[in-house]
Amino acid sequence: MLTKLFSSPVRVKILQFLIMHAPADFSAADIAAKTKSVVRSVNKEIGKLTEADAVIEEIKPLTVNKKTVKIKHYRANPDFFLFLEIKNLFLKLQVVRLEELKAKLQNSGRLNYAVLAGKFVGDTAAKVDLLIVGKAEHKRLEKLIADFQRAIGWEINWVAMDLAEYDYRQKIGDMFLFTLLSGPKIEILNKFV
Repeated sequence: MLTKLFSSPVRVKILQFLIMHAPADFSAADIAAKTKSVVRSVNKEIGKLTEADAVIEEIKPLTVNKKTVKIKHYRANPDFFLFLEIKNLFLKLQVVRLEELKAKLQNSGRLNYAVLAGKFVGDTAAKVDLLIVGKAEHKRLEKLIADFQRAIGWEINWVAMDLAEYDYRQKIGDMFLFTLLSGPKIEILNKFV
């Protein structure tokens, strides 16, 4: 069973992507684009994941130029007997990547605070997954986060603000900041204490 799930790097990327985005569904082309894989490889590997019952295949209509075509869409099977264990495994692997992210963030500028929320703590409804406070070059942060997204296999919604904006938002009781900081979170950098 584990061989069917983990014997190919592309298959692991697909499985990680679909599990971390459950219950959303995606076409093979979407999965290929998001995982930086070749569509032909995705089609081949997703068939094996479907055979193993880890992924559900659904056919959905799509209208293109007034014609309706049927496109296969795929999503993680939440009833798969190893679903939670595999999801927890992917989450635990992120801890190692988080340490790398922390080190890179500390070297990217004069940052005061960085906190993970949202998908990192199991809240898929949250608007933000990463908050960065301090002074850093935006282009450098974009590259760092893009690299991190590729490594973990899913998109991160992130916000960066300088210390003055953070202080102002704290002072006026900004709901965005209050909601983010009062919910579950993981502080990866805190120079406030």
